[in-house]
Amino acid sequence: MLKPNKTFKLSKTTKRMLCSIVNTEQRNQYKRMMIDAELCAAIVPKTVKKESRPGSNYTTTSTSATAAE
Repeated sequence: MLKPNKTFKLSKTTKRMLCSIVNTEQRNQYKRMMIDAELCAAIVPKTVKKESRPGSNYTTTSTSATAAE
């Protein structure tokens, strides 16, 4: 589970939803879920650079439909 740092801010839509929840226990549970969801959504998966991807050094050839006969 990720933990928010001091620069974390909830989105405005989440704050609006929190205003409508009267029960303190439900409100805190919803807030924890939304913090976790926003932190997980902020994770960017690592990608492999285009040059080092397998199969990136292929050459294109004409297909039988476009080849001159």
